[in-house]
Amino acid sequence: MSRRILLTDNKKVIESPGVWTFWDYVSPGGNNMIEEWMVQDLSDEGRLMFSKLLNNIRKTENHLNWMGFRRFIRLHKDRVWELEFSSDGRKYRVLGDFAGEKRAVLLMGCYHKGGNYTPADAINQAFKRKGLSENGTASFEQRRISIY
Repeated sequence: MSRRILLTDNKKVIESPGVWTFWDYVSPGGNNMIEEWMVQDLSDEGRLMFSKLLNNIRKTENHLNWMGFRRFIRLHKDRVWELEFSSDGRKYRVLGDFAGEKRAVLLMGCYHKGGNYTPADAINQAFKRKGLSENGTASFEQRRISIY
């Protein structure tokens, strides 16, 4: 989805890409797991840094250029992506997937230190959540992004 912008000074038309939307994983029981992670595990500063990260990357056309993009994690033939942000002297990770054009699903939030994730099964949980969302058992809720 793109918008046409007309520049009145030089009469050129530029195609402007739409922005990314972010969607929180909602469990089959109806719990927004990203919101729960934010409330339980992130400080006020952590929530602010996470929101700023999403705000900064929403306009970045190619996800490989997202600020904080770390890598793709593969399990068998499947994959999820990993974002990184820091707050309160800790490194956090958000694991996610794509669900359509410019639509990113936030599957799992976790803490990362020295090659270890907390919770320890974060990667497996992310892949499980991806499977539940793909088969229609789980759903998504659009995350509102504060503009800074």
